[in-house]
Amino acid sequence: MIGLFLLVVNLNVILSLIIMEQFTNTAPQKRPDQLTVICILTFIGSGLAAFSNIIIYLNFEMLMDIYNSGELSIPGSEFIFSFQRSFFFISFLFYSTSLFGAIQMWKLQKRGFHYYSIAQILLLILPSLFVKSDQFPVLAILLTGGFMFLYYRHLKFMQ
Repeated sequence: MIGLFLLVVNLNVILSLIIMEQFTNTAPQKRPDQLTVICILTFIGSGLAAFSNIIIYLNFEMLMDIYNSGELSIPGSEFIFSFQRSFFFISFLFYSTSLFGAIQMWKLQKRGFHYYSIAQILLLILPSLFVKSDQFPVLAILLTGGFMFLYYRHLKFMQ
């Protein structure tokens, strides 16, 4: 219930910032096409990840019961259910922060890069704090690093 409340508050803050920025921005700048594409990809990725993490967090006990009963046969589900419930809430917060950063960069605000970058770095570290694994997240590091590099290249267009 608290998670749902935080989701609503988080979305309300984001919408308020977007509306407020539209009325205070007097000289709109042209956003580069590449920045538009990577922002949209981030909206999709971070938005879906935030949504799925809050849904898992809110329904964790029910999902664990289904998993333990053997009715759930999704590849990789044993790895997903090796995390504690709090992992999904913390992931939700970081993905929401990442989404907020992307919204700021969409509006050509440099501070969005910092929000996005910090959240993404914390998301890379987070799983190792909850589960001991021999797997090294090479793909996640490459993807995160690539997006951070592309956003970094567009800082000159931001205020």
